[in-house]
Amino acid sequence: MKRSMEILTRIGWVLVIGGTIGLATASGTVGFIWVLNFCYTYLLGSGDSYGGLQPGFAVLLLFAIPVVGGFLVGVIRARLPRGSIQGPADVVESVQTFRGEIPLSVGVRSVTASLVGLGVGASGGQYGPLVHLGATVGSAIARFMGSGAWVGSTGIACGVAAAISTAFTAPIAGVLFAHEVVLRHFSLRAFAPVTVSAIVGYIIAGPVLDQQPLLVLSSSTVGSIADYVLFIALGLASAVVAVVFMRLMVWTERRSIELSVPSILKPALAGVPVGLCLIWLPEVTGIGIGTMHSILEGNVFGMGDLVIILIAKLMLTAVCVGFGLAAGVFTPALVIGLLFGAVVGEGLVTLLEFGHSDIAIFAVCGAVAVASPVIGAPLSAILIVFELTRNYELTTAAMLSVVFANLVSYRIFGRSWFDRQLLNRGVDVSRGRDYLLLQTQLVEELMDSPPVTVFDSNILAEILAQMDGYDRNIAWVVDDENVLTGTLSYESIRLLAIDQPDSAAWPVSQVTAPLSVVLFPQTNLASAMEQIVDHSQDWIAVVESDERRQFLGIVSRSRIVTTYRSTLDRIREEEQATA
Repeated sequence: MKRSMEILTRIGWVLVIGGTIGLATASGTVGFIWVLNFCYTYLLGSGDSYGGLQPGFAVLLLFAIPVVGGFLVGVIRARLPRGSIQGPADVVESVQTFRGEIPLSVGVRSVTASLVGLGVGASGGQYGPLVHLGATVGSAIARFMGSGAWVGSTGIACGVAAAISTAFTAPIAGVLFAHEVVLRHFSLRAFAPVTVSAIVGYIIAGPVLDQQPLLVLSSSTVGSIADYVLFIALGLASAVVAVVFMRLMVWTERRSIELSVPSILKPALAGVPVGLCLIWLPEVTGIGIGTMHSILEGNVFGMGDLVIILIAKLMLTAVCVGFGLAAGVFTPALVIGLLFGAVVGEGLVTLLEFGHSDIAIFAVCGAVAVASPVIGAPLSAILIVFELTRNYELTTAAMLSVVFANLVSYRIFGRSWFDRQLLNRGVDVSRGRDYLLLQTQLVEELMDSPPVTVFDSNILAEILAQMDGYDRNIAWVVDDENVLTGTLSYESIRLLAIDQPDSAAWPVSQVTAPLSVVLFPQTNLASAMEQIVDHSQDWIAVVESDERRQFLGIVSRSRIVTTYRSTLDRIREEEQATA
């Protein structure tokens, strides 16, 4: 009976937390998309929106909108942590460090800033903001429904899955993305509520609200088996495009930091090229769904137009992301990949008459081959293709391109754009979750007071008498200003006193052993572990800094190792939990 009640309670908890987060996230996602579409139609729409204005004034207004919008984004960014819009990287960091919490105010401001930036035409993506929206909602609801970091992490994953499922009408991809990118494990305890959230998001977006997928891919089939070799080659080439895209964003981000302009104005600066593109090349502004549809529904662009739009989209997105006008990178990566795939397909099929498949197939393969290395989710990208097309041939073609694109991109750039963002903050997720968690713990948390401290001006006879009353074999030597100079072994000075009786009158400084390693209070345990690997002593000194070596205390080698083992147990408990 008791067992049955536990099972029923667990099922109820899964349904409640998964369903509630899924419903709330789906509603927020649909609202976000609706507002964005409203802005594109009535704020940046074709000339109909400004039909009553003089042409010159309409053009001026179209140029001014992204500049003013950029200033508003800058105002909002100034009130965010690190002065930047939060995104998937922050979600990953929160989950992987066991914080399991995203402040509601931070989430609302970040989503609002992203909505404003995208709404005024910034070249960016909506799925980054939507992932953060889902994570914020999931984190807030989880705080009211349970306790413990794993509950918060599960809630965040539920929100992420629901957001992806709603936006793409792709529940399987949503579930996999939440586990592949955010949680980075597949415990049953998390899998169950995450799946429920994704299904609820799908139901709300599809059957209930009849929301169509934002990207409807072609159902064309592969023209020849020989074309699979071309899809592999396309994947290899797409890896280069993905790396160029990510490095270009890194470069513009650095230029933005170096620019001697107030941070609040930098998004407005990015609004200038956005305004120019809205006037002369609108295909590269916004999230680019219209551009993708044009290519997939018949490719209304010639080869020259495709190349121009591709280069312009790369540059404009890098500027918008680097200068903080936009945060999302998935959709721009899809657009860039789609354009590149269309260029390759146009060249092979039309010009060289080498390929046998539709250009749309090359475009789709290029899209996911560029986008998947950027977000570090190759499986999710493949599943998005399958869920939107239900086409095995197209999916297998995309699989080949994605696999080889990720193989090359990972070796050149790293796992993803999100991981690079975290690495720039000193958070290295590539070394494993245990290393990451140890990075969040500091030596000062494990520090003890030194049991025996002596001055280097004392004579050995005094020290022998002092240490006879202690159970420790080592004393820590400091000068008159409490600067640590080394250590003194009780056993060694007793043997010295036997061998050389006159040594009792020697100053301590004459026999002080130098320190092979010292730690600082702000040294994280991951770094401490690396430093003490070859250190044989049980106790390690802690000093204020490398410049100011004031003696603060000691830390036990065994305590550091015990903390590491506890961290491993904590990770294992979460990743293998079934209930």
